[in-house]
Parts: sequence; C-alpha cells; structure tokens
Amino acid sequence: MYYVGKAGKLGIDFNGTWIWKKNTRNQASHEESLQLGNREVNTYNVNRNNLLAGKLVLSYPVWKGELSVGSEISRSNNHGVYTNMEQVLLPSDDEIKESNTAAFAEYQLNLGGWNFVGGLRYESVNSDYYSFGKFQTEPSRKYRDWFPSVTLGWEKNKWGVLLGYDKRISRPSYRSLNSNVQYDNRYQYEGGNPLLRPTIKQNLSLNVTYSWLSFIAGYRRDKDVQQSFGSLYKEGTEITIWTDRNFDKAEFYNLSLTASPKFGFYLPTLTVSYWQQNFDTKAYGVDRNFNKPEWEFDFRNWFTLNKTTKAMLYLHYSTSYYNGFTYYNHGFRVNARVQKKFFDDKITAAIIANDIFRTKRDSWTGYFPVTTMLRDAYTFTQSIGASITYNFNTSRSKYKGTGAGNAEKERL
Repeated sequence: MYYVGKAGKLGIDFNGTWIWKKNTRNQASHEESLQLGNREVNTYNVNRNNLLAGKLVLSYPVWKGELSVGSEISRSNNHGVYTNMEQVLLPSDDEIKESNTAAFAEYQLNLGGWNFVGGLRYESVNSDYYSFGKFQTEPSRKYRDWFPSVTLGWEKNKWGVLLGYDKRISRPSYRSLNSNVQYDNRYQYEGGNPLLRPTIKQNLSLNVTYSWLSFIAGYRRDKDVQQSFGSLYKEGTEITIWTDRNFDKAEFYNLSLTASPKFGFYLPTLTVSYWQQNFDTKAYGVDRNFNKPEWEFDFRNWFTLNKTTKAMLYLHYSTSYYNGFTYYNHGFRVNARVQKKFFDDKITAAIIANDIFRTKRDSWTGYFPVTTMLRDAYTFTQSIGASITYNFNTSRSKYKGTGAGNAEKERL
C-alpha cells in the first residue's frame, strides 16, 4: 500500500509492505554403489517468513533545493526446520527475529549547470537467533551503522560529469544464516552459517558524457566479503560442505566506454567494459592468483525500417576471468529482434530469437583447498518466440509506490 500527496509545500510519501511466505521441499535420493552399497536419503525442509515494513518520507523546498527526511521500519521473522529420516544428517530448527529501524535525510540542490545531492542514513538492527526454541547468544547480533552518500554533477552543452560516493551494507540472506546442513549427495553437502556478518561496501564512481560518447569508472571496497566456500565436513571424511563465509576484504575496479552514434536509419551502440577483482585468495589456502580481469563487448544494432518497425541484432562477447574463487570461461552469444507498433503505439508485436548459434554456455571451474568443482554445460538458452504487448495508458504514468523494506524482501 502507498500514499502520495501534499500539504501546502510539504510533500508526503508513504509506503507499506506485508509479506507472508512458506516454502517446502521434499527430497528423495537413491544412490547405488558397488563399493559402498546402496543408500536411500529422504529430507524435508520448510521455511516460513513474515515481513511487515513501513516507510515515510517528507519533503520540503529549502532555498534552491529540496530537503527530504524520513524513517523506515521493518520487522521480520524467519523460521526454518530441516529433518532427515535416516539421520545421516542432524536435524535443525532455527528462528531469526529481526527488527530494523532507520532514519535518513537527503538534500538536493540545483545551481545553474551544477547539481548536488547529499544524504545520510542511520540504521539500528537487532537480530535474535533461536535454535529449537532456545535463544542463542553468539549468532544474535546488534548493528548500529551510518551510511553517507554524496553526488556532484555538472552539465554544459554536450558535456556532463557526475562524481559520486556512497557507503552501503549487504546483509546475508536468511537462507545463508540458518544452521541446517542440506544433503546433495554422498560427497557433497550444503550448509548455512549463523555467524555470517554483513558486508560493508564503499563505492566511488565517475561518469563523463560528451554527445554520444560516455565513460564510466568505478572503484568498490568490500569489508567482510561473503563468498561460497568448500571445506571438509568432518576431518577424515571425503565429504565437502559448501557454506557462505566472510573474508577480510576485496577490491573491485570497473571501466566502460560506450559509443552510440546515429547514421540515419542505423543506430549502433557499442560498449567495451573492463572489470577486475583484487582478492587475496592465497591467504585462504588456494595456491593460485585469482585477479585475471574480464573484458566485455556489447554491440547492439538497431535498424529503423519505417516509422513503426524496428529490427535489432545483438552481439555479446566476454573474455575468461576470475570472480571470487571461480574461473569463468569466455562466452559469446547472438540475439535478434524485430518489432512493430500499431494503433498509435498502443500495441507492440515482436519476434525474438535468443542464442541463435547455441554458443552461450555455463562454463566455470571453482578452486578450493579441499576440492575443485568444474561445470561445462549448455543450458538450453536458444529460443525463438513472439510477443504482443498492449499499453492501457500511453498518455501518462501513475505513481505506483516504491515499497518498504525492499532490502529485507531480497533477504527472504
């Protein structure tokens, strides 16, 4: 639910969200082995989630800009139960009750060709952890954090420059925080980590545009990085368990250059991107340098056939690179699209072809101290289809609300 309105010069924007979810999973595994014998493993998992959140923002003109202040409150509950009939794995019964109260302020100012936006957010989070109904002190946490943000922009003629900084937080999903150990097969389990901490992210970005050219540069530093990691389930076994863990820090760099000129009926857009991590994987038992960068090439070609018909040919190529503890192989794909509009743009019909040459693959290798995981698979992305879209209201767009507790929704 949402409300937007004004009382004189005072702007009022309210959003409310309520979510209830229940997910269940039954898994029956039948394994056959001449050396180890046959085995049946049956597991049952149920997760119940509740979220109630509200967000109120008040805005008022101050000098030549606008000041916004507000508050966001959310209350969430996550309860998960995991059982294994054969008792190959221990059962779990976890409940996390979390409250998040935030206050924030933002000021926007426009002076000639200059634009300034500065903001500050304060969050107070209490997370209470229960196992089989009993309160657990160690995984229960309290967080008190400040998150500033600032952007400075300038525009003149064909030029535009935007410089920004912000500090954000990425909290673990509730699935990652539970203590259950999920059975995959005789040699692999998946588990949660109740002691997982949030990741603090600091971003610095620069965006420069001139006519049909644009350049973006970015730097990000993460503290308490979250990564999936493979380790031994128990000493003396050959069982690998996959859990999310915190690692001290990582840095990320990105650059991109985009050209989008216009040649009559032909509108090409070419983007060349660079991305690289600086992550000391050798400190965690992996004898390999994982800092090989990724280069991406996106080439989108639009052809205006007439006033109502357009066609597009899209080509994408990415080089091999490292992300976290994983090496990703190079990738290539070609898509195409033809679309036509009818009745004053109210109806759009399109024919779409994806991965025309069947070249897109899910191909990677994960390197960990106790195991190496390799996957090279075609995931059936080649497709051809048609769509018809009808726009009920093409004259104006209505406010639809921005929601409340959006970060919590992602965690559920």
